[in-house]
Amino acid sequence: MNARAHSLFRDFKEGPALRIRLVESLFARCPTFVAGRAVTAALRLGGVKIGRSTVFWGMPTLTGQGDVGSRLTIGSYCGFNARAYFELDAPISIGNHVAVGQDALFLTRTYDTSDLRQRAGKPSSAPVEIGDGAWLGARCTIMPGVKIGAGSVVGASVVVSSDVPPNILVMGKRRISIANWR
Repeated sequence: MNARAHSLFRDFKEGPALRIRLVESLFARCPTFVAGRAVTAALRLGGVKIGRSTVFWGMPTLTGQGDVGSRLTIGSYCGFNARAYFELDAPISIGNHVAVGQDALFLTRTYDTSDLRQRAGKPSSAPVEIGDGAWLGARCTIMPGVKIGAGSVVGASVVVSSDVPPNILVMGKRRISIANWR
């Protein structure tokens, strides 16, 4: 982006949350797999910490209260397929060389279920961490508080509700070590 556009982002009195909404509106109608580098650059201007050579193939959805961009940290050489969804009530940290399939969900908010009258009670949040070199398949869901170890692979449509050690393949209910997988 040119210097004038950059100063427009910087000068918003409403703060970082509005910058993210502006970025989303600028790229909302952009076709998937078009302007990936521009989307990534605009997210950086909106306050998201993104390492070099990382690309988003479509505008992700960023939700949460306040300055959501400051709660998302992504390493270098990552690739995010279309329609990634980040619920940023708590921080989400993604390492280097991470590949993410389309429609992946990163969730940080959950609810107290102890009240029989209202199972979706008081909200709480927990951070999500994705280790270097992980591969997250299409439509996978990463639940609040989960840590996925370096080099692990999460299959398509898998819901990950507990930590995954490094170099593990998760498909359905199965977890297989891939430390020596070739």
